[in-house]
Amino acid sequence: MSLSAVDGWNVQEWELTTADVQRVVKAYQAILSVDLDADLDQLLIDLGVDRLGPKPDSEQHAKVARADAIELVAAATVVAVEQVGLDDIHMPNVPKMATKKSDSGIDVLGVELDSNEVGDLVAGERLVLVSVKHTIGKYASGMRSKLEASLKDDLSGPYIYRQLTNLQGRMIQAGVPEATANRVIYFMRETLSNPNVRIIGVAAAEPDPDCNLQDQTGLLEHTDSPDAHFRMLLVPGLKALHTKLVP
Repeated sequence: MSLSAVDGWNVQEWELTTADVQRVVKAYQAILSVDLDADLDQLLIDLGVDRLGPKPDSEQHAKVARADAIELVAAATVVAVEQVGLDDIHMPNVPKMATKKSDSGIDVLGVELDSNEVGDLVAGERLVLVSVKHTIGKYASGMRSKLEASLKDDLSGPYIYRQLTNLQGRMIQAGVPEATANRVIYFMRETLSNPNVRIIGVAAAEPDPDCNLQDQTGLLEHTDSPDAHFRMLLVPGLKALHTKLVP
């Protein structure tokens, strides 16, 4: 649901239902699970390895698991709102290999390039950069400020270059012609003020009164990015979501 424009940000609010959360859980488990035959299933049992991985045994591990799930929701909003195709969505951090930390910066990338074009970007080609944060606390100001920083201070030239070269490699692996994939580097030109680039900050929390996320829109710092979005996800049961992801 679109709410308003605040200091250069387009503000939207999404309120998930319990059914939505269950779909997220199934999607996350589908990513972690591998369809194996009986012999390999038994091998995992013998080794004491669960397909879904170990249950979160610390708050940091639980936070990383929740972050994975919320990033899936964020990607789903990009498909729904920006209408980026599933094949054009890239999520470099899901699932996270390390359970003790969650990296800052960009969590979801969407890219659309015309394979018939050469050289610089043209109208209709675009890059979507999404940073995702969540909190299980009652106050969301810290999360909101970290999210803003991840879409401004953390997006240095070298960082964006690493993200785009990684994206270029993924595109080639997916069958995109190398000449087309190489053109993602053009998005480095004045990325945050580039009209072909949409930046999205996704903030997730429990619905009011368990968190004051909805109060944060009036505290957003002004942005000069031509296409900046602040997307709020109200997630019922977020505090215990990790217990459902790896039951």
